[in-house]
Amino acid sequence: MDAKLDSRSLVLVVDDDARSASLVGRLLRADGYDTEVTTDGAAALARLTRGPVPHALVTDFHLRHADGLAVSRYARSRRAEMAVFMVTGHPHAVRAAVELPDEPIHVLTKPLDYPDLLRRLIAALGANVEV
Repeated sequence: MDAKLDSRSLVLVVDDDARSASLVGRLLRADGYDTEVTTDGAAALARLTRGPVPHALVTDFHLRHADGLAVSRYARSRRAEMAVFMVTGHPHAVRAAVELPDEPIHVLTKPLDYPDLLRRLIAALGANVEV
């Protein structure tokens, strides 16, 4: 897929599996996004305290030091319209935790379907792309 973005969107990828985080980061970069990768909740929270604030967050639900829900809530406090993608092996538990109208979160199951993530990310960020 060739992504043709009007401006490069920054995506923060958080997963305690370093290989998975790195792979998603590389794939997103190849599709035209700027990415930053971290492997635990505390590091993600620390990253979100400084700019530039990411346009999107792709996070695992179960993380060390702070779960993905805490990371996503703090991320939204920094950028209210941030696109949030929660990756989990337990989608029903996550959906139950985020079924609030002010917390629209895209819940994705493991193993991650990258083309699905990319389609949703493009839709959320409003990018022009050719698929």
